Amino acid sequence: MATINLETKDYVLMSLDAAFSKDEVQAICQRLNIHRAKYWAKPNLGSRFYTLKRSKDVPRMIQIVKQYAEEALAGLVPDRFASILVNAVQTVQSRVDLNIEVTRLSGQKQTIQYFVPVGG
Repeated sequence: MATINLETKDYVLMSLDAAFSKDEVQAICQRLNIHRAKYWAKPNLGSRFYTLKRSKDVPRMIQIVKQYAEEALAGLVPDRFASILVNAVQTVQSRVDLNIEVTRLSGQKQTIQYFVPVGG
């Protein structure tokens, strides 16, 4: 089994037991990495982050990235998680950092940090 490294956005091979302990992080990263409307059975699955590669790095991109992330993660809320809150900030040029606060159905909270490259 493999997990996704959030910094490099690449798979990291791990043991089978360790891979299943981070199932929630994997579900969120997959929703954010899949191109929206690419999967024929569920056209609303995924995000529109791929459209930002050729965009300009302007202040309004923070709000656009936040909206795209909320749109991609909206399908996980009633079935898998109790709530998902997304905060976006830009600390480095050409990159928007997302802080995703996930509340599991059991009430446990976890913060996932994810970055989205903007501008070309």
